[in-house]
Amino acid sequence: MSQFFPKSPGGNPGPDSRPDARPDSRPDARPDARPAATPSLPGAAPAAPRPPLFPPREEARPLFPRPAAPGAEARPPLFPQRDGKAPLFPPRDPCDEKKPLFPRPEPGLPGAPVAPAAPRAPLFPPRDDKAPLFPRAAEKPFPPREEKAPLFPPRDGKPPLFPRPVAPAAPAPLAGTPAGNGAARPSLFPPREEPKPLFPRPAGSAPLFPAFPAKDAPAAPKPAPIFGATSAPAPALPSHGQRKEAKLSDEEFVLLRDFLYQQAGIFVAENRKYLVENRLAARLRELGLHSFGEYHKYLRFDAHRGDELNKFFECMTTNETSFFRNGPQLDVFRDKVLARVLDELRAKGQKKLRIWSAGCSSGEEPYTLAIILAEALKQDLGSWDIRITANDLSLAMLDSARRGLYNSYAIRTTPPDILARYFTREGDVYRIDPKLQRLISFGQINLNDKAQLQKVERSQIVFCRNVIIYFDDEMKRNVISAFYDNLMPGGYLLIGHSESLHNLSRAFKPEHHAGSIVYCKQS
Repeated sequence: MSQFFPKSPGGNPGPDSRPDARPDSRPDARPDARPAATPSLPGAAPAAPRPPLFPPREEARPLFPRPAAPGAEARPPLFPQRDGKAPLFPPRDPCDEKKPLFPRPEPGLPGAPVAPAAPRAPLFPPRDDKAPLFPRAAEKPFPPREEKAPLFPPRDGKPPLFPRPVAPAAPAPLAGTPAGNGAARPSLFPPREEPKPLFPRPAGSAPLFPAFPAKDAPAAPKPAPIFGATSAPAPALPSHGQRKEAKLSDEEFVLLRDFLYQQAGIFVAENRKYLVENRLAARLRELGLHSFGEYHKYLRFDAHRGDELNKFFECMTTNETSFFRNGPQLDVFRDKVLARVLDELRAKGQKKLRIWSAGCSSGEEPYTLAIILAEALKQDLGSWDIRITANDLSLAMLDSARRGLYNSYAIRTTPPDILARYFTREGDVYRIDPKLQRLISFGQINLNDKAQLQKVERSQIVFCRNVIIYFDDEMKRNVISAFYDNLMPGGYLLIGHSESLHNLSRAFKPEHHAGSIVYCKQS
């Protein structure tokens, strides 16, 4: 074993005496601790010194060095070092006696009398009999008021301003009247006369409101009539005259509104409840009904409901119209639409023209279209096959349109020359030219009935003005779709100036003109 572990100088072998012995590798050994001096072996070279664990740091360079301008002198440092100068704020020696920053004057010696301090001047010295800071003006006595004449001087011997009426001469004093007592003055307000009755009763008649007789008193005879009426009993009033006007409840309004929508597609908003009540009140009186609920049942279940249904439609529809209504739109129809359609038909060698007036009311619109056609074709009107189909929901309006008689209000917007050529005056009314009546075919139609819409002959032009405003969006789409199916390729649809197909249909191409929008069906 001695050949592996040679003896130490002390004579005891150990692990540190090995030539390849490593330094202490215990975890608690410091990495910078120097190893213990190891006895050098005979002939071994001295150990080289170990480099430092943290070498000295080089001079820090600026993070953003500024390049030196060529030929420029070195700039002096912003804060040069103070070499050999006194510190800017030298430290105070703690051993020295601290002096106050603002020293107070030293008092006198102890025991010496202290001189009294001089009195300080007042901050605001008193004012010695000086004039006031804000002098008041010298008071002047008010001068004595001159004697003036009185505002209302006494009236000396003049008659009174409002003389009292002269009393009549007093009668001679009665016997026994003491002498010296003057006649009594008349009263300022004479007694009021008894008012006369508005309806004087004959003399000797019984009082109008006699007192209640006693229980045992005999029955008093009947008083004479006050206004000279006969003693015959008055006829009894009819039963419907004694009841009050029926009021439309919310439930009844919903029933009638939904019924109207189902039958004709007309929608009535809730804020127009009063309109339904006012327009149908006459129907209740004529039928002798007591409520709108009874009228709803009459419309649904009565044997004569067909006739009443037409009157119901007449009451709930608006028939405001006139000849040549909305002139700018009619000018666009004559110059842009009708002229183009006639030219296309002539180019094809055809003379068949069909126009549909949906919602014609009492006939003013289709007759207006017939007049425009007569003005455009003039002498050629008879050689053309022209038919204007005019439909409405109200039978009464259609009957009025077939008669062709109109008052002055209906023709209020008709040009005078047109009125002279196509109307004949008969008293207070005007009759349309019979040759124009032959161009028009009137008939009832319900725009909510698809079967009726499909029976209308196909047209080149469709007029439906101021009608779809009474429909809801779903009903509007159905009606517009029916017009599209009826129109021939390249046909035109004209609606009211306050109506639009926006968000309703994209099947038509809108054409914008001054005064109107025309919707064209693409061919």
